[in-house]
Formats: sequence, structure tokens, C-alpha cells
Amino acid sequence: MASIKESTDANGQSKYYVHWKDGKSGHGRRRILKCIDEATHLFWQQQNAELDCRTASWSGIDSSWNLKKLLMFFLGHQFNKVETNQIRLSSYKKCRHDILAIDGEILSRNILNISHYDIADSVRTGCHRWIRSAYFLLLEKKLISFNPVKKAVKRKRKPITIPSKATVRQLLIAAPQRERIACWLGICGLRIGEVLAVTYADVSEDWIHIRRHVVDGVICDGLKRGVERRVRMPRELFDLLDKELIGTSHPLIANQFTGGPLSTCYGTQGALYKSLQAFDIRCFHHLRHFAVSRLADKGVDIMKISRLIGHSSIRITIDVYGHLFNESVDMDLD
Repeated sequence: MASIKESTDANGQSKYYVHWKDGKSGHGRRRILKCIDEATHLFWQQQNAELDCRTASWSGIDSSWNLKKLLMFFLGHQFNKVETNQIRLSSYKKCRHDILAIDGEILSRNILNISHYDIADSVRTGCHRWIRSAYFLLLEKKLISFNPVKKAVKRKRKPITIPSKATVRQLLIAAPQRERIACWLGICGLRIGEVLAVTYADVSEDWIHIRRHVVDGVICDGLKRGVERRVRMPRELFDLLDKELIGTSHPLIANQFTGGPLSTCYGTQGALYKSLQAFDIRCFHHLRHFAVSRLADKGVDIMKISRLIGHSSIRITIDVYGHLFNESVDMDLD
């Protein structure tokens, strides 16, 4: 079995030892890495390779599978998802932060001897979902037959807030030009991370192509859940754009000093946030809610709306916006 161990060098910096058995030569191999992301990813790859080579006589999980090893295996799996654009880097960083915050003697216990009560007593509630997901990885590999971590109680969904048409129109009149462009993209159903990643190469007189998203102020290829799409270009939005930049990689919403992309903080504490607050719109995502409500009022099918706004499943659209499609039905028999 592959293994991963953490140590420190003479300068107090963390380093990680990854050991595994070479499948061709049968000899043990080792690599020393300073980055936990690379270390866990290598560990996950080598451990996966060993599990894929199991024979019918394989005896199951051994004593080396403690909770810490399982969490490192899961972290490597999550990093692989980032590499393949299945999840956003920000989601991975949240996962890594929560997992590395887990401490105590429970980390050294064998995963087969841990119950839900042990985790509830030793690990804060916010980390339970990662441990549960880690056990699900073992279930998928058929290494265990039961997940000991109970599913967290689902929190009640907050009601969505939809700005009025008059409020949105006033916002589009009063906001500065850059913020007006951002608001128009929000009205088209884009997320803030997608808005900031749209470049002049992605737009034309007829279409807006949504292919990328912003993470930490850097434009990354691919989208959340990998759902690329296009929406019609509103005439008022096209009139606001700089026609000389069409076809270039210049972002539609750019930093005024550097010309580069902005981070998502632009929508939570920057100029865009201030423009929204002036009209009592609490967050940028409410413009996305407004977009869906307009489409629903126009009678657009919910399946088409789900694709237009980039949901990975129509179930998500129904859960969040299903109430907007509750039409009153005439029950008269005449």
C-alpha cells in the first residue's frame, strides 16, 4: 500500500514523504515534496493504481488506513478534480482548510473502528461532510460496505430575493458604465465569477459566450460543473461596449489601472457592491434571480432556463426556482 507522511526540515518547513511500490519492478519508491497539494495528488494516484490492481485474494483494508491517511487520499482526489475542472479552486481551498484543521488522536485511529459518535465528539460539525465524502470514496472502491458518518441535517433554504423591474432599470441608468456592463451580464443570468471572466473575444453583436470563470483574480478555462453555454446579446449592453476591443482578450470588466481581470471581491466590497447597495440590492446574485423570473414570466420552459443559466441539473433549477412556475389552474368544469 502507498503511504504519505509529514515531517519538517531544518528551517521548520513542512515536507511530505510519499512511498509506493513500483508496479513493474516491484521495488519501493519514494518522493519528497514540499507542497501538500502535489503530495496528496501523487499519493492518491499511486494508491488508486494499487487498488486497481487488486486480485480476488485481496484481504481488504489493513491497519495503515487511519483517518489521516483517508483524508489525505480524499484531498488528493479533490485536487485531481481541480486539475480536470470538475470543481473550482476556491472550493478545493475550502476543503483543504477544513481537513487540515482536523486534529487530535482520532486521526491515528483505524477507519474501521470509528463511529459517527467518535467524529461528532472530536471533529467540528463543518468538517463532517468531508469525512463522509472520504468514506464514500472507499464505498465506490468497494473497500467498505457502510459509511459510519451520518448525513448532516439539511439547512432550510433561504428565500430568494428578486429585485423589481423598476429598481433594476434605475440601477442601469444611474450606475457607472463599467458597473452597468456587469449588471447587464448579471441580468443575462451569469454568476459573478463568469461575469469577470468574459472577454471581448467572447462577445459579438448577437451572442455572449460563457467559457471561463475567475478564481482569485485569474481567468481560468472551464466553468463550475463544466457547463459552457451562450446567451443572446442585449442591444443596450452591446452599445456600452468598446467596439475597438472586440475580438481581443481584454476583459469586459477590467481593473481601471492595470486592465487585468478583477477578483470576485468586486461584487462583495468593490464599486459594483456599492452600486447595488444604493438601490437596496443586497448581492449581485439577486440579478441572476431577476433573470430567471423574467424568463419564467415570458413562459420559457424550465429545462431551457436551466441550460441558459448554467445549472448542471434541472433538479437544482426546480429546487431553487420551481415556485416561479406555479401557474394558477382554472378548475371550472364549464
